[in-house]
Amino acid sequence: MKKIYIVIAALALSAGSFAQTADSLLRRQMELERDFNPTLLDADKINSLPALREPSVQKANTNYSTWAGRTTPPLEIALPRPGSIMTEIPYSQKKGYLSFNAGNYANLDGVFGYRLLEDDKNSLTFSFLHNSSNGDIKYVQNVEAETNKAYFMDNKGGLGYQHRADALTINMELSYLHSLFNYYGNRFDNPAFYEDENQRLGVLNAKVGIASHETDLLNYRGYINLRNFSTEFGELLNQEGIKGNEINAMVGFDKPFGDAQSKLGIDGKIFTTFYNNDINNYYLINATPYITFGSSNSFAKLGADILFQNSNGTKARVAPNVKAQWAVTEHSSLYANIHGGFSNNTFLEMVQESRYIRPYGTVNPSYSIVDIDAGAKIGEVSGFRFDIFGGFKKTDDEHFLILNGQDVIDGDVPGAHKEVLRPVYGDLSHAHIGGMIQSNIWAPLDISLRLKKNFYNLDYVSIDETQIEDPKAYNKPGFEADLRAAFTLTSFLKLTANYYFAGDRWSYYDGSNRQMDNINDLNAGALYQINDAFSINLRVNNLLSQKYDIWYGYPAQGLNASGGFTFRF
Repeated sequence: MKKIYIVIAALALSAGSFAQTADSLLRRQMELERDFNPTLLDADKINSLPALREPSVQKANTNYSTWAGRTTPPLEIALPRPGSIMTEIPYSQKKGYLSFNAGNYANLDGVFGYRLLEDDKNSLTFSFLHNSSNGDIKYVQNVEAETNKAYFMDNKGGLGYQHRADALTINMELSYLHSLFNYYGNRFDNPAFYEDENQRLGVLNAKVGIASHETDLLNYRGYINLRNFSTEFGELLNQEGIKGNEINAMVGFDKPFGDAQSKLGIDGKIFTTFYNNDINNYYLINATPYITFGSSNSFAKLGADILFQNSNGTKARVAPNVKAQWAVTEHSSLYANIHGGFSNNTFLEMVQESRYIRPYGTVNPSYSIVDIDAGAKIGEVSGFRFDIFGGFKKTDDEHFLILNGQDVIDGDVPGAHKEVLRPVYGDLSHAHIGGMIQSNIWAPLDISLRLKKNFYNLDYVSIDETQIEDPKAYNKPGFEADLRAAFTLTSFLKLTANYYFAGDRWSYYDGSNRQMDNINDLNAGALYQINDAFSINLRVNNLLSQKYDIWYGYPAQGLNASGGFTFRF
């Protein structure tokens, strides 16, 4: 009991979050959450520990590698996260890890990690990641200034510590992200508002969490996160940028009953912000009682989120929190998830969605009345796997990012043109259907195809206090196709290829809807394993040399290639 009091005291004095800014150039991405540990760890461990230990619906493993193609695509195009599938780093007793890649557009990727301490009770790791680009990118639209230099540089260092005691596990993380970038969006022949000056974002993250070892009595878990951040400039270059703190805390308990898979529990969470200047702060309190029962193949979680939030007045809501999976056969199952609740849309969350969000003001939180995702996984045919899925989500105050353009001042007088992204809002109903087929019927070749059709309906969208007559789900694709293949030539040489298509994309600019070019993105890569310690790789992105915008006015890089090495020591 004394140990528990000591841990609770440590929680009260510690805070943090291991988060970072996701890049958004599509062609130049790096999963900054991938944390070095030469032992076999999940890539998202820091984000998931401590977590509710329960059976979970597993997403399809498309078996592609982080070194081939994009590794952290924008959230808008809804690709799986390659950074969470660390298939190219096998179990190793080596203590160090170094990887570096370089290519045109001055694209540089690098990661270094070292295990400082590892024994039965303790582990301490250090990691450093670098990601940068500094090349001219052509605009899709016909304008006088056809190109602009897109620059960014992210450097992030972190320490991770874990202590495994007899009754519980303690996890601590500390990291700092230093990010520089320019707003390179299309000016449409207007003067550059931010003059290509480099914005700076610094994020200090600290976290401490505990999780008891599983017992038949009472299990507990909890964490406290603190994110302290600052930016260089705000609405004007000579104005102070947004800075502040975000605090996120959680505590949970569960009591097993009956068999080991049945539990009765409750989780409590609180999230709050402390911003400078006149920006409104935000808090969200959430209590989630639940019950789980079943086995690892067939299970159910029945719960509800009881939410209190203070956006434009205190709001109290109740949202479902239900998960279920039923194993029809040994290799096939049906699943369904029903959820809902608030999306905080804090400044740091929006920067992770797009660093080019306007550096002043905040984005309104949204509320999903219901969010349903269901499907069937079929694996009865030898060498094949089929996934059929669909869902529906209804959200109030959903945000869509569009190019800011000219602000309207003094009635209908146009102001300066700003090359940043701003949010517009609408009540969105989103349905989707799709399927995936994966095959490894021929052992050297693993191939998968995923198709998804989206259906959007917006009840109301207003821009500059003017209602849009024919609103679209701006920057959200109507149809997506994702084809991936990996071919193992020998035990030392592996080839990969992937193609992504996104069509029926729209944006809004200068008073009218603008249809965006389709994304036709073909990539290829090769990895040669020289020995257990050293490997080299080559990747070529946008092989079709397509021109398209990620967001309207923010184009992706053209054909680009890079090569590098990985060294374990």
